[in-house]
Amino acid sequence: MFRTLTFTLTMIKTLFFILGTGFLLTTLSILSISEAAVIAVDYGTNWFKVGLVKPGIPLDIVLNSDSKRKTPSVITIRGEERIYGTDAVNLGARFPFNTYFSLKQIIGRLADDKYVQAYQSIFPNKIIPDPLRGTILFQHNETTTFSIEELLAMQLSYARELAEATAHESIKDVVITVPPYYNQFERQAILDAANIAGLHVLSLINDETAVGLNYAITHFSSFTEEPQYHIFYDMGAGSTKASLISFKTVEMKDVGRFNKTVINMDVISIGYDKTLGGQEIDIRLRSYLAEQFDKTYEGKLKKSIFKSPRAMTRLLKEANRVKQILSANTETVASLESLHEERDFRLTITRSELEAMIVDLVKRVNGPIQDVLNNAKMTLANVNSCVLVGGGVRVPVIQSKIKEIVGEDKIAQNVNGDEAAVLGAAFRGAGLSRQFKVKEIKIKDIASYPIKVDYESELKESEDGSMKNKIFRTILFDEYTSVGTRKIMSFKRTSDFNFSINYGNLNENILDDFGPTDIATAKVTGLSDIVKEHNDNGIEQPKVKVTLQLSDSGIVSVIDAIATIEHQTISDKIKTFFGVNNKSDEALKEVPFSDEESTPSDNASQSIPGENNTQTNDTEQIQKKTESIPLNLEVEYVGIKPMGINEKDAAIRRLRAMDETDHRRRAREEARNNLESFVYNMQDFLSDQIVIKVSTDKQRKELETKSSETSEWLYGEGEDASIESLRTRLHDLRSLEKPIVYRRDEHTRRPEAVDTIQSAINNTREFVEKIKANTTGERYHTDEELDKLLNVCNKAEKWLDEKIIEQDKIEPHVDPVLTTADIERMLREIEREFIIVATKKPPKKKVTPPVTNDSENTNNVNNTDSDPKSTTTHVEETPAKHDEL
Repeated sequence: MFRTLTFTLTMIKTLFFILGTGFLLTTLSILSISEAAVIAVDYGTNWFKVGLVKPGIPLDIVLNSDSKRKTPSVITIRGEERIYGTDAVNLGARFPFNTYFSLKQIIGRLADDKYVQAYQSIFPNKIIPDPLRGTILFQHNETTTFSIEELLAMQLSYARELAEATAHESIKDVVITVPPYYNQFERQAILDAANIAGLHVLSLINDETAVGLNYAITHFSSFTEEPQYHIFYDMGAGSTKASLISFKTVEMKDVGRFNKTVINMDVISIGYDKTLGGQEIDIRLRSYLAEQFDKTYEGKLKKSIFKSPRAMTRLLKEANRVKQILSANTETVASLESLHEERDFRLTITRSELEAMIVDLVKRVNGPIQDVLNNAKMTLANVNSCVLVGGGVRVPVIQSKIKEIVGEDKIAQNVNGDEAAVLGAAFRGAGLSRQFKVKEIKIKDIASYPIKVDYESELKESEDGSMKNKIFRTILFDEYTSVGTRKIMSFKRTSDFNFSINYGNLNENILDDFGPTDIATAKVTGLSDIVKEHNDNGIEQPKVKVTLQLSDSGIVSVIDAIATIEHQTISDKIKTFFGVNNKSDEALKEVPFSDEESTPSDNASQSIPGENNTQTNDTEQIQKKTESIPLNLEVEYVGIKPMGINEKDAAIRRLRAMDETDHRRRAREEARNNLESFVYNMQDFLSDQIVIKVSTDKQRKELETKSSETSEWLYGEGEDASIESLRTRLHDLRSLEKPIVYRRDEHTRRPEAVDTIQSAINNTREFVEKIKANTTGERYHTDEELDKLLNVCNKAEKWLDEKIIEQDKIEPHVDPVLTTADIERMLREIEREFIIVATKKPPKKKVTPPVTNDSENTNNVNNTDSDPKSTTTHVEETPAKHDEL
């Protein structure tokens, strides 16, 4: 619609400001790095949340298609159609074998794992082992299987689609939350799934580390140089975790002479219970409901309700609903119609009954808290607060138990228990992307399990003359080692060798449900050839340095292997009989294979057992030349292997094909909805009084007939119509509607447009008259400029009067001769000439210094000559402004 022009200088300045700002925003958008947005996915057992960070958009949660801030972690696949979230949950009872719940519980596990067996006792999906990796495959139907990584990739891809719909741009970078107890295989499975989904993982982040980061953001001003200790206790659907985190501020030197305040956030220790969570409460309540159903209809059922996957799936959903109600009420009713064999079910349940079912679970609530304190060698007296997170802590008996353990005065619920993790992860993503400037928070996160390296020494002659080697074991990364750490192992060897990377020092409780402990075997080759090649050049025994990394995501990998060779040259001295001890700050001590493992010092220089460590005489002068040669490094992953390149490529192709099918289906649904909506609204359109006025009976009849025919076709033959057919039908209808809509809009908008241009003409003439009548100062606008502006107004007025007369002569159902587009074009001509006049700046005048007598002039000249720093100041006079401007 037309904007009313108030022609004053204030409005012109405002106009310029708006135009300038718009131009600036446009320029910044053009200069912005493409695909600058970053997302975070807090993927839980029952729900996932998506956080978004984008330039110009505050860090926030992405809404799903239901305008909710969290989405069920569920997917249903029917034929070529994939359904996510709440719709998938609702379909779970009808298609339990093709609906996949709680994948987080079994990702990165072997098919015969005890967690997988527990999963199969809850959900009816058929699981078979992957013939190549031994991992989980879901038998979807007779011909189709899905790996768990593929199913997770679909959900991650869906999360990205939701974010892209909000950000209006393509997104690649993501941070994903994981439980701190996830091992190498579980973390790698998450990375593989993200890779299949087309996402680039900036980092995995532990759940409570993300929550702690969000806490640091929201409580920045409360931290001091003295460390604060907080326990973050998170009971989710699948597990319970606790982390002890310290916060303190540190003053650091900033650019120039300034200092800045930085928060140090250190994760000190963790504790967890992998099976203590809200879902276990749901499962127990479901079993109770199923038992009561069988008891109610005892002797009347063909088979127990426990034998019906559909009924048990519905009961699990109802159990979750009942649990939530009992968190706020002492009594409720479980009610389901036609639950099993067409029989209804209704049962009253009290909170006390539910609490009686979970007495043993309540006793386990203290475990993670006690573990986190014991591991840190601290007591509750040292802890400032216990921050509660997760849906499980809302159960009254659970919350009461936690208060009993830590004391009610230490209980804190000052973070958003549902969204703290995803918001913290999104903040982490913003910092890692380097495309955002964020508050500096230095994070020190830790690994949960120690990692060791096993290897054999080279063959040496024993006392009995036989050749033997020894097995050595080194703890490379201790339990609670900081992630993002690199270490170098140093060996003195003359031949190719192997070493293995494993989890070590795991107690029996951890080993019972840990899964495989072997991570990888590394083979270093090329060393034997190097030694042979340089054998005649007087080299010493080569030193091999192998670099290993524990990434920010908690993944251990072997980076490279390099042989360092030292050539000795003799300068005026006889070569010493003894060898030279080449110590390295990065050397790791070899420890004989035994029950007691030794942890190498990160910085201490240590010798290798069995080596000649005698120093040379200080008077000996030996010059050395060092040469570094890369060695061949082959790493074979064992335990649970990551997905291979061929497997990933096949999964990516399959998902892309399914994506294309989804896009076509959604496009067809959109085309059908658009056509259906058009037909539905046509009756109101044709009965509109203005539409009747600007159209003929024939035009309306033709449109009505065509609309009715389309309606009949749409609910008959059109049920299976192609996208092209639907779009063609809509195009034909709109071609009949378009001329009528055009005349209707012109008829409606024309009066306001005429008023606008007439007002502009009158205001412009008044503006010019005030300038000509101004006698308070010298006028700097020429008559030619002012007359040109008036001529434009006169031309516009004449044109408008003629067009109004022509328009009044034609019928409303005929296309208008006076259009709003023409009026707006004429209005722009007036505005353009007005801006030229209104923004003209007055000329600047220089004021001549007052005339003085000769003696004063002489003194001034002398003073100027004597003082080279003196200058003559010219004062500029500001001309008087028009009152109106």
